[in-house]
Amino acid sequence: MISTKNLDALIKQFIQKDRQNIVADLKNYDNIHSAATAVGKNGRKHDHQRRIRPTDLGDFAKRIDQVAQRFEQAKSFNEIYAIVNECRIYKIGPLAIYDTAVRIGRLYNIEPQEVYLQQGAKWGAQALGITKNRVSMQELIATNKNFSQLSPHEIESFLCIYHKDLRG
Repeated sequence: MISTKNLDALIKQFIQKDRQNIVADLKNYDNIHSAATAVGKNGRKHDHQRRIRPTDLGDFAKRIDQVAQRFEQAKSFNEIYAIVNECRIYKIGPLAIYDTAVRIGRLYNIEPQEVYLQQGAKWGAQALGITKNRVSMQELIATNKNFSQLSPHEIESFLCIYHKDLRG
């Protein structure tokens, strides 16, 4: 397991180096359709969805577009995530579901209140002894108080970006 000193240094590095990129990336999606296709204003597909064919993302986006009005009534990220998950099609996995829900949530100023773990974020969490698919902020802060400086989405990004460093 990573030392507290090294974890503190990684969190500080994330805040200084990566936080602004996470914020800028979310601002790249200005409507529900672009959030679902993972293609931002810059015309590029988000790297997380690079292996998903554009036709599959398009089919997914059509399903999302059909339920778009439901997002307006959503009061929590969990509700947005559930709606997006209901639209899942073959080839759209948990990471694409989460990323799409985060992008759509940002459009309505709704953020996750807990940390969702999949792919690299799950590997990073496992290095900290966390084996669940979702974890509360309190549980993460109990592992290191400096996590209190990050939002749940930022922690998910941190765990993903630094999973190799955390695993040693």
